[in-house]
Amino acid sequence: MSDEIDKLAKKLAKDPQSKVFIQLAEEYGKAGLFQDAASVLEEGLKTYPTFLTARVALGRVYYQLGLVPKAKAMLEEAVKMSPENLLAHRTLAQLYVREGASESALRSCSVVLSANPQDEEILALKAAIAQRPEQTLPSQGVQETTTSTSQRAHPQPETPSGQDGEASSSVTVERLTAMLGKIRQRRIS
Repeated sequence: MSDEIDKLAKKLAKDPQSKVFIQLAEEYGKAGLFQDAASVLEEGLKTYPTFLTARVALGRVYYQLGLVPKAKAMLEEAVKMSPENLLAHRTLAQLYVREGASESALRSCSVVLSANPQDEEILALKAAIAQRPEQTLPSQGVQETTTSTSQRAHPQPETPSGQDGEASSSVTVERLTAMLGKIRQRRIS
């Protein structure tokens, strides 16, 4: 465990009512300790149920853990609380694409693009949505594209190729994931 995690954990232990839990969860996430991040955020939200930043952070952590229904519920609640929350919409757009919910994904993309019309990642996501019909994808084992292999909580399941639509959906998601990864790599370089 890092010194920062240790320091923040001690602060939180001294004052369980402190909002330092959000910083601790962030440090856990950076270390790939998503389950610990989720636990800290869940506890913090018991004290501060309307803390929007914590709600969005927990939704993103659930997404990292592959807990798609929980991630979706948490992020949709955050969007109800703050319809213009860009981080929630960004994650929801990715989640909706993976589920095949194109209309919902486009709505979230539109919110992000209204604030930043040049957002390459969301523009690529929107273009990928336009290239495929509405379809439903398996929703278990979802990982955000920035998650490294060593950080993944659960591997993605194989998509059965014997069912119509699912094999092509899997290929589309793989291409989209690769495209988003390349865009992010260009941003880092």
